[in-house]
Amino acid sequence: MNTETIENRKSVRTFNGKPVPAELMAQVRDFLHHDENPFGVPIEYFILDAKKEGAGSPVIVGTDTYVAGKCRRQKNAEIAFGYSFEKFILFATSLGLGTVWLAGTIDRKAFERAIDLKEDEVMPAVSPLGFAAAKRSLRDSMMRKGLKSDSRMPFAELFFRDNFQQPLEEKDAGIWKTALDMVRLAPSATNKQPWRVIVTKDSIHFYEKKTKGYANQSGDIQKVDLGIAMCHFEIGADQSGLKGRWIQEDPGIQTAHDTEYIATFVREKN
Repeated sequence: MNTETIENRKSVRTFNGKPVPAELMAQVRDFLHHDENPFGVPIEYFILDAKKEGAGSPVIVGTDTYVAGKCRRQKNAEIAFGYSFEKFILFATSLGLGTVWLAGTIDRKAFERAIDLKEDEVMPAVSPLGFAAAKRSLRDSMMRKGLKSDSRMPFAELFFRDNFQQPLEEKDAGIWKTALDMVRLAPSATNKQPWRVIVTKDSIHFYEKKTKGYANQSGDIQKVDLGIAMCHFEIGADQSGLKGRWIQEDPGIQTAHDTEYIATFVREKN
């Protein structure tokens, strides 16, 4: 997976009805079996036939194959899920397969029954899997327009230098430009783009800017979004030759009441 995969990924809700060949499904299963995250949170994946399970989504057309994942409720569960599931999404993209993050527009109870979700477990999201149709359905096109799926907030509203009082302009991003560009391309629930990032010399601090109504019994979906953004950042940093590791040590930078520290990428010195 590389930045080109991120740039090429599009949310697909309209599929062409063709089954995924067995050899591709074998690659997907193998990837899911080895998928990991920086927090060591175990995630169990399931490949489901929605028709057999009586599950599905009213916004998906042309496929009955879905991938779902669950993990135990614990610290970093949603962040870890977002990071790991996005790695799968990008891997599927690299195979020429279509996917889309689904959380609210699914028959959640049916999916939870299908994966035998326990009380101490959470299933933040699922994704259909298949080949994109040549043309989007009318509903798909209207959803993309309504969600403004292709629009992104300005660079300087998402990224900052040293503290939240100093917006980081794109021209000043330096060695972190590619990695931050990949963060901007990350998908998020209703395209809220809840990540905020403070760039210091060798540490990149990630924060969640909370929106009311996005945390419920299925977890904090915006923390899932932060995991997606962290996955994208790491891929962009790696392609820029910037190696590092994730830690959780709040730097104590002053934040607004609706902004929560999540994690820090620490650059490894050569």
